[in-house]
Amino acid sequence: MTILDRIVADKKEEIDRARQHVSVEALRARIADTDWHSRGFERRLCRPGTGGVNIIAEVKRASPSKGDICVDLDAVQCARQYETGGAAAVSVLTDTPYFKGSLEDLGRVRDAIGLPVLRKEFIIDPYQLYESRAAGADAVLLIARILSTTQLKELLALTHELGMDTLVEIHNAEDYAAAHDAGSRLIGINNRNLANFDTDLRTALGLKALLQPNEVPVAASGIRGREDIVRNLEGGIFNFLVGESLVRAKDRVVMLRSFAGEVSA
Repeated sequence: MTILDRIVADKKEEIDRARQHVSVEALRARIADTDWHSRGFERRLCRPGTGGVNIIAEVKRASPSKGDICVDLDAVQCARQYETGGAAAVSVLTDTPYFKGSLEDLGRVRDAIGLPVLRKEFIIDPYQLYESRAAGADAVLLIARILSTTQLKELLALTHELGMDTLVEIHNAEDYAAAHDAGSRLIGINNRNLANFDTDLRTALGLKALLQPNEVPVAASGIRGREDIVRNLEGGIFNFLVGESLVRAKDRVVMLRSFAGEVSA
């Protein structure tokens, strides 16, 4: 099994346990009782922001490939630094076994900042979308590689029904075909191969050429400095999801501003 196979297998068991603890009906009731409004995740990414770029800054403690990145990371403090630094949105990893995140992190972050919040998760079941909306997510990540075409379409439809936006992640041309067929607008191009976690920054630039004019690309993984941003800008990509390099940065505010070309990191 690949790392991704193990994560998905474990996720199925995790969802089954979650259902026993909180039913879908309970999540729906929680959603109905919540005074929630979308902060416009997709809208923020449809045009370039400060310095011609938009950064989705990620709250991330660990990963299967890197191990511990910052295990004692305070999700709220980190997200506030991202907001100060000019991030367009914040991504919160909610997987616990492999990334040491939680759904509670997402709820606390959304309460603490005014930016749109993306739930970064291995979503394979409608139950997780109700969880996401109940926790306050403005958008969710759907990974084309772990979903059938039918699943992707159904999850996209439910996400929109719940009022959330969707970032559909791809890594190759086959993934893109599925995302395009499902009607995705925001296309996250992951430079990291989730089968073995190898990273190649040429991936996003190569797949960008496949996108239609109404589809908006987001380059993810491996973005470490202004030079990476500039290379992608020249290729027509102005949205970036950045996690590890920001979490490890001595000054996250300065690094974010350097991505936009405002200061030198």
